[in-house]
Amino acid sequence: MSEAVSVIVLNMNGGEMIRRCLDSIVSQDPPPDRVIVVDNGSEDGSDGLVEEHFPEAVLMRQGENTGFAAGNNAGLRKAGGDLVVLVNNDCVAEAGWLASLTRTMSDGTAGAVTSSMRNIADLSLMDSAGGAVDWLGFSWDMGKGRPASDFPVRAEVAFPCGGAVMVRRSALPDPDRLFDDTLFIYQEDVELGLQLNRLGRKVVYDPGAVIRHVHSATTVRGSYFKEFLCNRNRFLILRRQFHPEVFARMRPALLGWQVLWMAASLARGRFTLYRALRNGTRDGMRMPVGWQDIGRPVEDVFREFAVLRKGRPWPMFQNASRRAMGC
Repeated sequence: MSEAVSVIVLNMNGGEMIRRCLDSIVSQDPPPDRVIVVDNGSEDGSDGLVEEHFPEAVLMRQGENTGFAAGNNAGLRKAGGDLVVLVNNDCVAEAGWLASLTRTMSDGTAGAVTSSMRNIADLSLMDSAGGAVDWLGFSWDMGKGRPASDFPVRAEVAFPCGGAVMVRRSALPDPDRLFDDTLFIYQEDVELGLQLNRLGRKVVYDPGAVIRHVHSATTVRGSYFKEFLCNRNRFLILRRQFHPEVFARMRPALLGWQVLWMAASLARGRFTLYRALRNGTRDGMRMPVGWQDIGRPVEDVFREFAVLRKGRPWPMFQNASRRAMGC
C-alpha cells in the first residue's frame, strides 16, 4: 500500500499564482491525499481565492506573516502521515511530478527528495537541481540558468530547495518541526539538508520531478531584508551545526571574509549591502544558539559536499560519479 502524501503550499499575497499552483497540484495522478494551504496574512484576497476555488484544500489562516520557517512548521503539524511535500506558491508542477517524488522517496535511505526546478518561461532551463555549499557556508542553487539536459540523473546533494521538496517526517530530528522558527526565511533548507545528512538520510535530486518556478517572486533580490537575513542565518546555522570548539577555529576565516566583503561594498558605493552585511554578521554571531548534537559531525558532511568556489564543476553529475544513482 502506498504511503499517504500531504502537500503544504505556503502563500502570502500570491494573487493568480496560487490558483495556477494549486491547479497543477490537485491534477497530479495520483493526487496528494491532503493539500494544506498556509496563508501568511495575505492582503490581496488570494486566501479567499483558495477558499472559493479549492474547497478540497485545508486553509490555515495565520493572520500575519510568520515567515517561511514557522509557516511550513504549522503546515507540518496539520499534515498527516510520514510524507510531506513543501511547495512555494510561485511553482507550477508538471504532470508526473508528485509520482516521481514518491518513487524516489521509496528508497528507504532518503530523507528528502528535491525537485527538478525549471524556469517558469522555459522548461529546458534549470532553476535548481538541489543545493550546493562552500567551506564558508555560502549556498546556492545548482544549475540555475543551465540546460536541464546537464542534470539528467538522480544524485545526492547537500540540501534540497525548500520551494519544492518531499520530506520524510520520521527522518527529521523533531517530527513536528521542519525548520527553526528564528530563521524566518532564507537558508532553512540548508540547515535541513545538513541535519538529514548528519543523521545518515540522503537528500536526493530527482530529475523526473519537474516543476516550474518563478525565482524570488515574493522577495526583492538584493534588498536589505534579504541580504541581512541570508547573512544572519548563515552564521546561526554554522554555529548550531558545528561543535563550538570547531566553530571557534573557523571564526577568524569567516569574519575575515565578512570584513573584506564589507570593505568592498563600501568601496563600490553599495551602502545598503554594507549595512546588511554588518548587521547580519553582528546578529548572527550574537544571537543565542545551541549546538545541535545529532548524528555525525557536520564537518563530515562538508567534506563530502562542500566545494572551493561556485565555478567548480560538480562531479556528481558526471557519468563516473560515485554519488550518481540509477534512475
